[in-house]
Amino acid sequence: MAYLHQPCPALSLRLLVGALLLCLSSCVPPPQIFREAAPPDLVWYQEDASQDATKADLEVCASAPSPARTPAGCMQGKGYLLIDRQVAELLRVRGLRAKGLSAGAIAERLTLSRQRVETYLDDGYQLPESPTLGRLPVEILTKAGKPAVKALIEALEADDPLIRRQAADALGRIGDPRAVEPLIATLKDRDALIRGHAVQALGRIKDPRAVTPLIAILNSREQESHVRMNAAEALGAISDPRAVEPLILALLDDSWGIRSRAALALGKLKDPRVVASLIGALQDKEAAVRGSAAEALGIVGDARAVKPLTAALQDTDRDVRKKAAVALRRLTGNEYRVP
Repeated sequence: MAYLHQPCPALSLRLLVGALLLCLSSCVPPPQIFREAAPPDLVWYQEDASQDATKADLEVCASAPSPARTPAGCMQGKGYLLIDRQVAELLRVRGLRAKGLSAGAIAERLTLSRQRVETYLDDGYQLPESPTLGRLPVEILTKAGKPAVKALIEALEADDPLIRRQAADALGRIGDPRAVEPLIATLKDRDALIRGHAVQALGRIKDPRAVTPLIAILNSREQESHVRMNAAEALGAISDPRAVEPLILALLDDSWGIRSRAALALGKLKDPRVVASLIGALQDKEAAVRGSAAEALGIVGDARAVKPLTAALQDTDRDVRKKAAVALRRLTGNEYRVP
């Protein structure tokens, strides 16, 4: 092995350098392969800030940056959000229309083309899918409304669970029926938290198509308790008669949280069939369930509940007694003293 310590001949060194240069020129991918995707077109947005006010705030924040306070941190401290330009323009255009401005006046105010403003004002306009759209606060997505629905439906299948959750929440608040079937599909999401948000969204939209899958969620012992509780609440919000029997059965569930939500949901259904079961729930071992049953009986408004609710005025839990008194006042019109 002594030859390893011998100096390398000059010819061999030139060959080695040449081989390296050849490899660098022919083996390395072209530079454009390493280019990052163009970042989304983002702007600072605040609902009540005009473009002039935003520009002034940007100048202030850019004028005195420090290690402790960056320009971006300064803008966030003033209540601004960094969002897609198209979303910001949509919100500003529609906000000005709500104040009574014409398309021409809006275009002039925002220095946008008349055609662009009319596009945003078109009821059929849809925001394009964007990597940042699903990360916007739910309040902003909700304010964007129907133009965001298509992109949010696509976001229900995003890899990022935060985006799926935000999309489900926003779709529920927007309330567009196009979201019902995609949200029903999301009830099979691998993340229980997102399934719970999808259930809540369906309850907000109140579409009868969701009743059967929500009943299946409520009845499934494989589902997490919080998802089943949300299903009970959603069924109450939809108030479809098909939910009566499953919700009555849920009054016997091992989870007091599910029993409590089921009682409240039964009250919202206002079906005479629920009265006897709710009266029985006034004897539940958990005060929260008894209180929910008392509240629900007051909402149903059936005279059969007067006597058991009067007895509930002596319940060991003061909150139950207060709810019984409120329910009795709704049923009889009389005031009841809570002992």
